[in-house]
Amino acid sequence: MTIPDNFDRPGARIPCETRNVFGFSVAVSSVEEMSAALAERALEAEAPFLVAAADAHVVTLGVHDRDYGNVLERMDVICPDGMPVVWRLNRRLSSGGEREACRVSGPDLMEALVRSNVQYPGLRHFLLGGDEKLLEALSGALKEKYPGFQLAGAYSPPFRPWTEEDLENMREAVASSGANVVWVGLGCPKQERWMAEQRELLPPAVYVGVGAAFAFHAGTVKRAPRWMQKNGLEWLYRIYREPGRLLRRYVKHNSLFVWYVLTGR
Repeated sequence: MTIPDNFDRPGARIPCETRNVFGFSVAVSSVEEMSAALAERALEAEAPFLVAAADAHVVTLGVHDRDYGNVLERMDVICPDGMPVVWRLNRRLSSGGEREACRVSGPDLMEALVRSNVQYPGLRHFLLGGDEKLLEALSGALKEKYPGFQLAGAYSPPFRPWTEEDLENMREAVASSGANVVWVGLGCPKQERWMAEQRELLPPAVYVGVGAAFAFHAGTVKRAPRWMQKNGLEWLYRIYREPGRLLRRYVKHNSLFVWYVLTGR
């Protein structure tokens, strides 16, 4: 594998190929490889290391909203969390034998890294986001399914605009827990903005924005069947399950994604 073009950022030490998707450097890896790389990074963390999972919504929002685009550019790693992004990455394959990109979704990455506690017993996980009921269900489900899982702590931020005191409380909850892996389930684009804006003040750890992964792993929201995930239809299943919240988002950003492809962006 080659060194990524974001290697010189603070803390960036994950050697994997990246390719350009609408101006953003997206990792070419696999769930297993990325999980192992992040586990090793967490165990030697000397600074915050930020990971975003980008589907069609994330990358098109980054193009459409320049402020959010700047947020994405502050991530140390952007994983392809959607088959349209994977297909776009694989259009960039050259005849020189470059590897094919695989999907690295937030929920799959979270499961793999939690499961790897057996191999990396020093990993200590923190759950940030959701309400108290969701966090209780999630932590219980992870402990039951993965006996090696080590929960350092969990925190449910207020469901309102945050004050400086709120932000300080969030940082203190992470710092006092001793966690080296922080799962940020605040939803897109809030979770990426929080990581980028708080970066200089965050304690050393790997921070991964995983969106709906909390609800999936807690069992409060059902995930699309595997065949739909593999064929790029998970968005359709999610619209079916939550039309009021997700219909406008997916129609808008999936259309933008197709437009950007057709116009050669």
